[in-house]
Amino acid sequence: MNKKLAWIATLTATFFSVGVVPAVAEQKPAFRPSKQVTIIVPYSPGGGTDTVGRLLAKALDEKWGQTVIVDNRTGGSGSIGAGFVARAEPDGHMMVLAVTGIAINAHLLKLPYDTLTAFAPITAVAYPVSTLLATPTLPVNDLRGLKQLVEKEGPEKRSFASPDPGSRLAAELIFEKAGIKLLNVPYKGAASFVTDIAAGRVDVGIASVTSGLSLIKAGKLKSLGIAGTKRIAALPDTPTFAEQGFPGIENNWYGLFTTAGTPPAVVEAIYKDIAEVIARPDFQAKLVDHGALPGGDTPAAFSARFQRDIKEAGTAIARLGMKAE
Repeated sequence: MNKKLAWIATLTATFFSVGVVPAVAEQKPAFRPSKQVTIIVPYSPGGGTDTVGRLLAKALDEKWGQTVIVDNRTGGSGSIGAGFVARAEPDGHMMVLAVTGIAINAHLLKLPYDTLTAFAPITAVAYPVSTLLATPTLPVNDLRGLKQLVEKEGPEKRSFASPDPGSRLAAELIFEKAGIKLLNVPYKGAASFVTDIAAGRVDVGIASVTSGLSLIKAGKLKSLGIAGTKRIAALPDTPTFAEQGFPGIENNWYGLFTTAGTPPAVVEAIYKDIAEVIARPDFQAKLVDHGALPGGDTPAAFSARFQRDIKEAGTAIARLGMKAE
């Protein structure tokens, strides 16, 4: 009997030891970088997209224990940098941090890729609060005042700068809401257009708060209003457009995409790591300091927003008569 009990005890121990192994074994993550990770920022260094891209790259570098760099690939209103990712190996090691303008480029630029199918959306990292910047000498302090000034002087007597099609469309939609018409002055980059507004060479321009915040605080620019539904800590005295009687003006996004064809499990794993970063109070505080609101949308939710924005951009472009380049 003792031998039989000993045999049963041995069999039981063996059974549980075998059963426990798969339960406690550590599963291999769907994505852990095996080489350098590159985040393409398709705009010049120092702008809002670049600032957020570098904050994200630093956080992911620390989280993954692998080098994560920001590569500024400018030109083509952001389409050149995006093109590098459209052609990359679909393994998650190359991403692009784009703005809402990528949806607008799909209609206004002749691109070597299909914007809707060339990328795998990961998440909206942040929502940059859009502001209508103005030269300090402009004799108005909000969008209502600009409307009154334009009605008094006549259409296209005042000008607005736009560094890319996205910025132009955003501005045109605001002016459409206000019922005014300004003369468009196109630029080939965000840095020069902001400095020219500050210098009074052009009257106004739409940009992210991130891009103009330092000049606003220095008194070299002023904000005539911000998009969204509530004021922000970075500009507590600047009213929203909705407060001024022009509701429905949304903020844009800083969206992270990788190459189409990247396995969904890899996209999901990257998203979860980024969502953890975005959820950190210190990371959110940095975004807010730069005039942006934290994102963190799931890949499915961000993909739906991206598709909606492409569709709505096409409708607005046709209505406003903007032409493809």
